Amino acid sequence: MQEEVGLVHGGQAPPLAHDYSAPANPLGPPSFLGDVVEDCVSRRPFLRYPSPSYRELREAIAGFHGAEAGEVVVVNGSAEALALLPLLLRARRLVVIEPCFGDHGVQARSQGVELHRVLVGLGDYSITLPAPEEVARLAAENALVVLSRPNNPVGYLASSDYVYELATRLSRRRSLLVLDEAFIDLAPGAERLGPGDGLVVVRSLTKTFATPGLRLGYVLAEQGLARRLRLALQAWPVGSLEACIYTELLLDERSRYYVARARMLVEDENPRLTALLRGLGLRVYPSQAPFLLVRHASLPHPLLQERLMRHGVYVRNASSFYGLDETFSRVSVKTPGENDVLIKAFSRVLGGSDA
Repeated sequence: MQEEVGLVHGGQAPPLAHDYSAPANPLGPPSFLGDVVEDCVSRRPFLRYPSPSYRELREAIAGFHGAEAGEVVVVNGSAEALALLPLLLRARRLVVIEPCFGDHGVQARSQGVELHRVLVGLGDYSITLPAPEEVARLAAENALVVLSRPNNPVGYLASSDYVYELATRLSRRRSLLVLDEAFIDLAPGAERLGPGDGLVVVRSLTKTFATPGLRLGYVLAEQGLARRLRLALQAWPVGSLEACIYTELLLDERSRYYVARARMLVEDENPRLTALLRGLGLRVYPSQAPFLLVRHASLPHPLLQERLMRHGVYVRNASSFYGLDETFSRVSVKTPGENDVLIKAFSRVLGGSDA
């Protein structure tokens, strides 16, 4: 009997391929992660249940990100938060500003929630967001609106003015804006936004520390709403070992330097990689994230992927994002040497020397 396999997040790179399909901190996991893991394992936290309140972890998150511990709700990765929030908040309608990360269609059907999608305008090299009043009108009452910032997969960064205006309009309709800031720690010059009237924020530490197998995300909400969410979640959404590891990471001063270096790397490599890809005739959208959205109309998927794999390079076929088709790919921004490998592969494929 064939084993049932679920959806693979972002595709799955073949062994030994250079994987540009799943963006995270371009530096990889911090060099001191092994020491932190060993220290936590030596304490044997896995022999006991996690603290029901996750107080130490929430305080570490709050200290690292400039929040209040009472505003923090820990979850098993930001994807879990995005899946559970419509259910926990009893939303009647889900409005998603697309393209956007998340299996919203599956969630809406399983939860009996109306789903509406609003597309951003994608010009040749520009992005136009829908007007806040239009989004709020579509949301009506008791709705959740989802917006990612920086956007996944496009990479644009919605301004704080846009976010707060939309949240204010939604709050008047007893609705909420869910702001997915999974990549905000890696976005150069980006202001982290806190919770407020009509606004909750979702973030991912697995992206920040390039540790997708150590699942941890969190929701930032006003304290009253945060208490409601903590009570509504399953008991112990995060394991004792993960709670120990991330608490230690967030309290370690080296982590701040590590994340700052990653932001500087993205700041330097984004424009360089964008210019090189555009020089090959590709359309590349401006991005403030550790990834770029690339359009390659002359060589769509799966042909592009097949030819890139001849050079050991694997990218994300972005046609699974609503509003995009097989002429789009998302590529991770990595270290200069790794980015040069990507450019060399694209150059050979587009230059016809991919045999």
